[in-house]
Amino acid sequence: MHSTEDPVMLAALERRKLPAYGVSNVGIYHLVGRDTTNPQHKRRREFSLDYSNLSPHAMMEILGLNEAQQERFLKAYDLAKNILMTLNIYPSNEQEREELLELDEMEAGFPRLTLQRMYDVVRACAHVVADEPDYPYFKTADFFKNKERVMQIIQAGNLPGHIGSWRKVQGSLSRLLRLGIFDNPEAGLPLYDTMTHPGHVTIIDLSDTDSPQVNNLVISEILRGVRLQQEENYKISETGNQPLRKVVIIIEEAHEFLSKDRIKQMPVLFQQVARIARRGRKRWLGLMFVTQLPQHLPDEVLGLINNYILHKIADANVISRLKRSIGGIDEGLWDRLPNLAPGQAIIAAESMARPLLVAIDPTPSKLRMID
Repeated sequence: MHSTEDPVMLAALERRKLPAYGVSNVGIYHLVGRDTTNPQHKRRREFSLDYSNLSPHAMMEILGLNEAQQERFLKAYDLAKNILMTLNIYPSNEQEREELLELDEMEAGFPRLTLQRMYDVVRACAHVVADEPDYPYFKTADFFKNKERVMQIIQAGNLPGHIGSWRKVQGSLSRLLRLGIFDNPEAGLPLYDTMTHPGHVTIIDLSDTDSPQVNNLVISEILRGVRLQQEENYKISETGNQPLRKVVIIIEEAHEFLSKDRIKQMPVLFQQVARIARRGRKRWLGLMFVTQLPQHLPDEVLGLINNYILHKIADANVISRLKRSIGGIDEGLWDRLPNLAPGQAIIAAESMARPLLVAIDPTPSKLRMID
């Protein structure tokens, strides 16, 4: 990970008497069953998603379910929770019963509700609504072992009709199951404690997913996991047992994830981002959006940003919109924005008395996910 292939970068470094060197302590995460740009990297690790970590409301948004399908999804979700509680799968002891009282389903899902269990319940609901003979097949062993009790709970569930909507929900969950990215005990979740260690750089490589749905599922999990870990880090630092960790999450190509249409379709997922932006700064958890198309970021996103680094922008309409969102930059700096040279930028930050035109030193390393 160095700059020797770029003579312009090397010349800029030489003028500033800066050496070119690699980035140390870089880890790469990629989804289980998906390739990575650098399969030979020494600190490469597969990870899977935990279905129970994902808010059912975020899941419905990501799957793009309509109102009728959402009604059936939530009915099946409530039945699945009832089944887990009846079979003492969760909660199974007093501590878990106390934990359940604190559960916020806008933040996370029901513990131990795997994707396969959820699919089994949806399929059984569709079986009942379609009035099909015999019992449906349950793939999860604990549901299969107790299939009579499970079916009693489902049949007493006052299920909404219209088999087409049930089949749509079943099909959406079936597609997720076929991806094989959920609830894999061998891969497990990302190691958030390691990811938030000082000096550690983690790349979440989604180059082989080729699916906005999967990308959004991953982003939802990473945001949730890092936020919870940093809250734990902060609590520990307050006791004096370890130094305060400072963490920043960088979302590249932010316009793809946070466009106006996306956040309108996925308000719950956007609230996860907003929560980090508003609460995270108190716990030294920063959030950085990187985009070459700021015109695609809606006002709701721009309203979360406190500090800006503006490189050359030639589009007068984009500049006019940014003017309305960023205060304190005088007209002279705005006039210079379309003609900035490489490396020049206008910085507006809360910690600065006024925005400045700066020249940014070239990076001594070029991160390309190679050793």
